[in-house]
Amino acid sequence: MRSTLATAFLALLAALAFAAVPASAVETGVNETMSQTLPVGETAGRLGSDWVRMWATWHDLEPNEGAYNEPLIRDLNGKVADARARGVNVLMVVVRAPAWASGGPLNGAPKDPAKFGRFMGEIARRMPAVQAWELWNEEDEATFWAGGGDAAEYAAMVKSAYPAIKATQPHDIVVTGATTGNNFDFIEALYRHGVKGSFDAVGVHTDTACLVNGPDVHYRDEQGKIGRYTFTGYREVHAVMARHGDGDKPIWMTELGWNTQSDAPNSCNSGMWAGQKPLGVSEEQQAQLLTEAYRCLAADSIVQVAFWFGLQDIPGTKSAGGYGLYRLNGSAKPSAAAFRALDGGIAPKPCGGVTDTSGPEIVVNKPTDGARFVDVLPIDVRAVEAPGGVGVRRIEIWADGKFSRTDGDDHAVMRSFWPAAEWKRGKHTLTFKAQDEAFNVTTKSITVYKVKRLPKAKTAASVAVKQLDPLTVEVTGQVTVARAHAAPKLRGRAFLVFQKQAGASWKTVHRLRGRARKAFAVTKSLDPGSWRVFVHYPGRKGFKKARSKPVAFQIAAPPPG
Repeated sequence: MRSTLATAFLALLAALAFAAVPASAVETGVNETMSQTLPVGETAGRLGSDWVRMWATWHDLEPNEGAYNEPLIRDLNGKVADARARGVNVLMVVVRAPAWASGGPLNGAPKDPAKFGRFMGEIARRMPAVQAWELWNEEDEATFWAGGGDAAEYAAMVKSAYPAIKATQPHDIVVTGATTGNNFDFIEALYRHGVKGSFDAVGVHTDTACLVNGPDVHYRDEQGKIGRYTFTGYREVHAVMARHGDGDKPIWMTELGWNTQSDAPNSCNSGMWAGQKPLGVSEEQQAQLLTEAYRCLAADSIVQVAFWFGLQDIPGTKSAGGYGLYRLNGSAKPSAAAFRALDGGIAPKPCGGVTDTSGPEIVVNKPTDGARFVDVLPIDVRAVEAPGGVGVRRIEIWADGKFSRTDGDDHAVMRSFWPAAEWKRGKHTLTFKAQDEAFNVTTKSITVYKVKRLPKAKTAASVAVKQLDPLTVEVTGQVTVARAHAAPKLRGRAFLVFQKQAGASWKTVHRLRGRARKAFAVTKSLDPGSWRVFVHYPGRKGFKKARSKPVAFQIAAPPPG
């Protein structure tokens, strides 16, 4: 899975001029970690990783404008070459502007985005073995972007860097800086600022603070979207991309992971859950969650590469010290073996939330559109989600533009809609609104008429004959209501009439009775002669009478002897 597939994949991207298409199964990656003592390339190769994510800092590489740190570039090129020699591809993430570019803070944006573009073009030229570039890290939050994310400033940087990289290394992959969590709102803002066409993949992170939930756990935010801080929230990121015509471009999850620094109750020491939940999970749980996460991603073509954070635990950090596959002393955790096992193939297992952008279908069984009623107006309305939908939250009933009532499920049913008793006679509008768990809303309106008395409903009758043998026929027939109204079901009796020709007239021989609302299905043996059959409905209160056209047929005499 490691080197041959990854190399072939990159060649395909080059041949397609980087029309990035989501892979059918996720590729694996690992993150270089701060103060790591294990050799990056060797360890990634031993783990069977397809990719390794390495770090480069702009302020170290170009400490003075136009002056490059050649020893550092040589060191980075050496690490890249070592990884490549072991069949591991390299993503280089670039962070931290020098003071001469930002005007002060390391995490500040460059005042002139063109300077970032020039730097990225030059560093891509000087590091030709790197295959992919990630432009910044978690630029949507203050930790890596002074003052908090600014979509306009960051979009300008991306638009400057992309053509500069492509000019010197046209086959390199350019990934937007990964967001903190699956920040689909920030990605939407980037599109508003014209970032379309300036990247090959979108980066996201899912290794959020004090994470103890597995990849299958999700919540929905106030918009009904899969929550930003849940694992499969990347599907909402991709939904944003698809709306802007980039549905064929993949997501790169450049950090995922679970922390083993402490699993003690209430040990969380950062974020909104500080003191209320564990900081992380046990080492055994970390290994299990790693496997579950990659199996989930393998079942979803949206994510092309997923990088575990990270290779080794980080010393001296308050809340991010235990994400490594290896401990501080270099010994392997159970998660290292779990990651290595991925190289033999990942069995897909779908998980997590569903992106749902369409509301339920509303099916109005009662009343029918145009129905007339006197006092009793029955309601029977269902909201039906399409396959894969997230489920119906409620149905509301509005009468003549005013809210009347709500039902907290997918079925609104009333034997009589009581507000209708107070209506004046005439035309009225009923509107049904259905909302699903993703807060999508659909509406459907019908018109009904309150009248002094109901006109008799028109009815229709039909009959059909099938000859089973020379003496036997099968007759089917029914009575139907031909006009929509709010009257009860068809009342009374209907008759199936068999008549035999006697000279110039017809004589009734058989007159079978049944309920008008129930269809006839009769098999009858008859004497030879000319016959006809029809359905007759004499009518009942509220319903007009009906008679079908007679169907004539012959019963032949049996041959003599």
